[in-house]
Amino acid sequence: MDTIREQSNSAVTLQADLFGSSTQPAQIVELQLVGERLVVRGQGFSQQVPAHQIHWPRTDDGGSCLLELPDGALLHCRPDPVLLEWSRSVRTSRPPRWRHLQHAGAALLAAVLVWAGLPMAAESLLPQVPGQIDRHVGQRLLDRLDAQWLQPSRLPPQEQQNWRQQLTEAVAQVCPDARLPAWNLQFRRGRSDGNGTGAIGLPGGTVVLLDEQLGRGTLGALCTELGQLQQRQGMRTLARQQPVSLLMGVAFDDFSATVAVAWPVLVQNLPFTSPTSAGVNPITSRIARR
Repeated sequence: MDTIREQSNSAVTLQADLFGSSTQPAQIVELQLVGERLVVRGQGFSQQVPAHQIHWPRTDDGGSCLLELPDGALLHCRPDPVLLEWSRSVRTSRPPRWRHLQHAGAALLAAVLVWAGLPMAAESLLPQVPGQIDRHVGQRLLDRLDAQWLQPSRLPPQEQQNWRQQLTEAVAQVCPDARLPAWNLQFRRGRSDGNGTGAIGLPGGTVVLLDEQLGRGTLGALCTELGQLQQRQGMRTLARQQPVSLLMGVAFDDFSATVAVAWPVLVQNLPFTSPTSAGVNPITSRIARR
């Protein structure tokens, strides 16, 4: 078999023997590299094979070589500078395996960044969440707390009102920056006699004080909770841990999913403040003595 090179449509063609099956004799075909495809033309047929799917052995030694096609067929080629040039160009244009791994890693990193960015996106949209959603979430949490952990306060209504008035005046003096446009002070009693939480701030402005924890640290705990409510920390926790529900709520003006997931999320992240860790304030001590 002789190698034939000719100019046809400004492209070079080579001749090779095609072995398609061990039971069939080889047939002479013409090869032409067009772009990224190898065109194989024989008697009565023509096929195009992606060049990067062909096994191109190195022909630097100047000997003949076999090109292995994806379907298992073999092309027996005599040595030729053009064939050497084709082989080199295909191997050069083929991305190395490490590049495939690099692309896969980049895609995985992009997916992680998108997922990690969801909480930030949800938190940035928090100003678009109406305040009434906070109140719905707070009420849902209070209902569950009343059902599982809290009992009605034993303080008479008048004493509860005195505490409200005194604490409201004290907050204005001690922690004016933690004031909310509206906040609701509720009194409850814990179901156990152990050391519990002095103040429980719920989204929407409700703060629950426990009978057994009223005392010197009450005002400090209250100021802490009011400061967190002012920053909408509960809703921010929801945005970080359940960003999809909040994003969907903003998009479709339906926050039912956000309210539904509030309890399982915030029950583990309620801003509990122990009054024993809060600083003692003279005004608090005066209130405690009243």
